[in-house]
Amino acid sequence: MVSTWADFQAAQRSALAALVAGDPHDFQQLWDRAPDVSLLGAFGGVARGWEEVRDRLAAVAVTYRNGVYRRLDQLDEHVHGDTAWTVHVEEIHSRSATGEPEVRERRVTKVYRRRAAGWRIVHMHADPLVTTSFPDEGATGP
Repeated sequence: MVSTWADFQAAQRSALAALVAGDPHDFQQLWDRAPDVSLLGAFGGVARGWEEVRDRLAAVAVTYRNGVYRRLDQLDEHVHGDTAWTVHVEEIHSRSATGEPEVRERRVTKVYRRRAAGWRIVHMHADPLVTTSFPDEGATGP
């Protein structure tokens, strides 16, 4: 059992490194098993409920296989009672299915809840980090 928020965050960093190296087990163990967990991952789609999230995380591990976390920059963190959230930017180096090197930079937001057994992830949203781009001046928008 991971007892403190700091211990949980350290375990999560280690589990993420294992996930992109091809092993989803430790990261899966950090998730709540409740039917309201959700994952809006950077590969697209929505996974709802523990079984869908578990399977999606396994697919992510297979996709990355021998990936490496090069950067995980925590931008924000709030812990209030039994609820917490974090926002970070990550950079993962891996290889495509054809063996070509790939670098993926992502924005990630996670929501957590504290259970009797410790902190657990209940929601994660990740999407590609893109450069800031505003519409051309003079363009009309909604």
